[in-house]
Amino acid sequence: MNPSSRDDAMTPVTEPGICSRCIMNDAVSGVFLDGNGVCNHCHLHDKLDRLFPLDETGHARLLKIVERIKREGRGRTYDCIVGISGGRDTCYCLYKCKELGLRPLAVHFDNGWDSEIAKTNLRNVLEGLDVDLHTVVADWEESRELTNCTIRASLPYIDMTDDVGIVSALYRTAAREGVRWIIHSHSFRSEGINPLRWNYMDGRLVRHIIRKFCRIPLRFFENVELRHFFWWVFVKRIKTFTMTNYYDDVGEEIDELLKSRFGWQDTGGWHFDNEIFGLVCRYSRVKFGIDWRLCELAAWVRTGVMARDEALRRMTEVPAIESDEVVNYALKKQGISAEEWQEVLAAEPKYYTDYPTYYPVLKLLSPLIWLLGRLQVLPAHTYEKFFKT
Repeated sequence: MNPSSRDDAMTPVTEPGICSRCIMNDAVSGVFLDGNGVCNHCHLHDKLDRLFPLDETGHARLLKIVERIKREGRGRTYDCIVGISGGRDTCYCLYKCKELGLRPLAVHFDNGWDSEIAKTNLRNVLEGLDVDLHTVVADWEESRELTNCTIRASLPYIDMTDDVGIVSALYRTAAREGVRWIIHSHSFRSEGINPLRWNYMDGRLVRHIIRKFCRIPLRFFENVELRHFFWWVFVKRIKTFTMTNYYDDVGEEIDELLKSRFGWQDTGGWHFDNEIFGLVCRYSRVKFGIDWRLCELAAWVRTGVMARDEALRRMTEVPAIESDEVVNYALKKQGISAEEWQEVLAAEPKYYTDYPTYYPVLKLLSPLIWLLGRLQVLPAHTYEKFFKT
């Protein structure tokens, strides 16, 4: 049986209840439309736009924080940590750091799924900017098992433990190097904010699914628990600065700059820098009805990069990254047979609410999380992500 045999029937379709401004759908968990048909994600975008304006006021705030990073990093080899993948957004963020006079250490988490183009982009940008790189390489057998473990748990985001690995790599490197600042490159303007139900993760959830679904002993994986965050934030005094909030990161001019300065290459399509993402998309779309393009395309509509009609049209098409060639390659690399794949898709969908998590504790701490986000201690969108989507 072909692993993709169920997929044609699940092609995304346009449904009633779509936001009159962007393309968010009120059938998505956490999405609500007001009396004018405008979704809460649009209102959240506007709120963040006011908090982080792209004008002289916003630029002055950016320069003030940059000067603080430089001041707190005096006497050290590096004054900040920047996560980098070889993709467009992280490469441009690293470029902006150097342009502003910062001394970053680039940190890359290698889970075994980087495309060759992404590797080349990463190398070229680092050489062009004269930035040192620290790579954290995941043990492949453990990395594969952790992804399969998440699939067995029937959760929508099978890349969850890789994201834990990224967070772990950034904070543990910062703590070891004595660096106080991690530069974060997520952009609400170009990526939006995913609904919490789609990709919630925390240390307790990860620990539970490992105990329940993992089939091999883990020797190298380092989970990230609440106690680790308390140590990093309150003892090591590590802060996270979402620099992308303070500069315009949309438009083709960024791609052209990266190409002309560093020989950066387009990866060939949406998220083709990550070779497992085709499997991530197929699994989530077929099993959960989740299309990871939705938040990003909706953000492009809000910022004027794409017309609403074009975004709606794209949502009716299955993304190129879900081709049978890409998906079947990932299934083979994960060691998942065609029969197992069909069993995975047929299993009952689960969400973070079906497992033990720290979320009840986080809700109690929500005022503190809001404050830490505004003080640049946690990523700026943490509160909005956990309590507004």
